[in-house]
Amino acid sequence: MASSRERFALAACVGAGFATLLDQSVVTYTIPSLGPELGATAGGVQWFLAVYSLTFGVGLVPGGRLGDAYGRRGMFVGGLLLFLVGAALSVFAPGIGWAIAGRAVQGFGAGIVSAQVLGVIQDVFAGRSRIRALAAYGMAASASAIVGPLVAGGILATIPAEFAWRVILAINVPFILAVAMLAARFVPRGGRTPGRPSLDLVGIGVTGIVVLLATAPVIDPGLGPVRTGLAIGGVAAGVLALIWWERRYARRGGRPLFSPALLRSRGFTGGSVIALLWFGSAVAQSAIVTVFLLQSFGMPALVVALLLAPGAAARIATSALSSRLNDALGRWTLVAFLGLQTVCSALLVVLAGLTDAIALVVAIVLLETLIGAASGAFEPPMRALTLSYARPGEYGLAASFLQLAQRLSATFCVALVTGVAFGSAGIDVSRDGLQAGLAVCAVLLVAASAVAVGMVPDLLGVRRRAAP
Repeated sequence: MASSRERFALAACVGAGFATLLDQSVVTYTIPSLGPELGATAGGVQWFLAVYSLTFGVGLVPGGRLGDAYGRRGMFVGGLLLFLVGAALSVFAPGIGWAIAGRAVQGFGAGIVSAQVLGVIQDVFAGRSRIRALAAYGMAASASAIVGPLVAGGILATIPAEFAWRVILAINVPFILAVAMLAARFVPRGGRTPGRPSLDLVGIGVTGIVVLLATAPVIDPGLGPVRTGLAIGGVAAGVLALIWWERRYARRGGRPLFSPALLRSRGFTGGSVIALLWFGSAVAQSAIVTVFLLQSFGMPALVVALLLAPGAAARIATSALSSRLNDALGRWTLVAFLGLQTVCSALLVVLAGLTDAIALVVAIVLLETLIGAASGAFEPPMRALTLSYARPGEYGLAASFLQLAQRLSATFCVALVTGVAFGSAGIDVSRDGLQAGLAVCAVLLVAASAVAVGMVPDLLGVRRRAAP
């Protein structure tokens, strides 16, 4: 049984997850105001949506390594404070450029925090207790998906539009402040490396540059062929330079940023690929469905939030049961619930062509509820099984790498799917655009399911090691 201090530490982790994901759950409700209030173009909106996940990914790996090296508490609180700075920039932004910059700072701070959250869970909990802790983290994400849209809808219904979007971007500030105080008191310093830490600053810097160059053409198709070609060439050169440097750094006795043991692990890399494909599909699908209901159907934000709330509630319920479901299904847990999400996503593609508006809305609500239930049962075991390959001293790094894969996927997929869905309709999503965007999301889930089926023998081995 966990001690009171461990419970408070978990509360800080869950609270951090809720506060940072609350921001992500409300940001799409500000989109209709970005054009008239900040003069945002479709490209500006895509940057506004995608840059958070981009810098989140950039902050994850150094955040994990720094937490392993110097201890988690200081990095945890520091990341929260950086998130607050970014929130202030976004809330008081005079133009879309400042709003994008604020989102970038927020994402970087959230990435640092998230690395510590999963590192703390890995440090403090083991076996089935770890799955339960990760389930609590997943339930916080689902709760934010209910609370955020409902609050955002209420704000849009009661506050003039020119101010409402700023208030929406500030609603997580009280939660962040409360979590910072809790973390400063109860999060263990843990994870501190004896002796002089090996931080691999060159690896961190090159990784950040590669991430930025790789995602820029996807987020902003207006870069043109020349600059896109330069970005692709820069990515290739950066990857080669990173491989050379990491090998050289390891030969000199340092601890490279990307652990060779982790990267050679079929279970860890396979689980990361599944997480990458699943998360990118989920985030992109949520974004285009929300924008479609808000703009193409012209629904009030509060109504949209109420329609999508059952999906988040179902995810909370199944997250709470995920440990038992994993015990019952064993190695087939990931395949079963990922397969259910894939079938529902494919049905959504087909039903998006319905001409009757009411029938389409009913189909969206029912299928999103099933997808939410499957996601809640799928995510905690997926994280626990994948991270069980990490060695002591690399928990923060492993958790960061897993989330880096997810966040980069979210950046790519949100930019790609919104670009497909927007088409030539500005920042609106047409019926055809919705169907095309959902088709991309379904293909990603099909690919994730194929990897999961191939990983069944490895996942069985992980499960045996993870069980107490």
